[in-house]
Amino acid sequence: MIGVGIVAFNRPAYLRRLLASLAAQTEKDGAQYHLFLDGAVNKWSGKRYAYQHEINQCTRLFARAKLPAKRVTLRGSNVGVGVNTLEAIEELAATYERVILMEDDVVLSPHWLRLACILFEDMPAAAFSFSPGFKRAGTDRGAMVSRRSYMWCECFTADRWGKVRETYLDFYNKFIADRDYYSRDLDAIREWHRVHGIDEKVTSQDAGRLTAITVNGLNRYQCAVNRAYGIGKNGIHFSPDLYAFEQFAKQTPFIFDDDATREGFVWDD
Repeated sequence: MIGVGIVAFNRPAYLRRLLASLAAQTEKDGAQYHLFLDGAVNKWSGKRYAYQHEINQCTRLFARAKLPAKRVTLRGSNVGVGVNTLEAIEELAATYERVILMEDDVVLSPHWLRLACILFEDMPAAAFSFSPGFKRAGTDRGAMVSRRSYMWCECFTADRWGKVRETYLDFYNKFIADRDYYSRDLDAIREWHRVHGIDEKVTSQDAGRLTAITVNGLNRYQCAVNRAYGIGKNGIHFSPDLYAFEQFAKQTPFIFDDDATREGFVWDD
């Protein structure tokens, strides 16, 4: 059984498309689906970051989604993406050996869960996780390539999370826990990366997890050929201008008929 976690907040228009792509999966019954939905008013600063009707709409969308096994974790207040994501990981990794964690602004190929099951079976020792990838223009549909990059959808195992957890918790406890996400110390975060031997300008919680993965000798892998779309033009770390600059508006096709029968991948070290 795979635990599929969706970290969401106040973007029902994006969540609707993600849920539709999950409901359209050719193989979806071997998973249980969890929505981790953040609140409207920040727990520490008291600032309002969403309207309750947006959060309620996300709850209704998930309740109506045609998925086989569903559970909602609704935060009583806004805790921010960093806290919400870590608590999602901890809950899923304590329950499932195989975890798929995604944000609410991705659309997956209809064969993605089928491919994930194959990739979980074949994960090399050097891999922390794998992802369907974005805006890739490769030609080898059967290749997984190692990249230091950020994940909107990440597939990993509980034991691999255990290998990076201590390093990430050091980052989390210093910069994310018990505070408004928007008040984190950006200069101190960049210095934390430098202390760990990595010149990282990005200050997100995902960048912290990526450094924890790297310094523990593991890698993230992505499909050489794209099998998902990133659709989040508006978010905490994204804007329409950045979306265009990163060429997400030019993402390559992500549905391939031969994925319905594909039986394996090659991991490129």
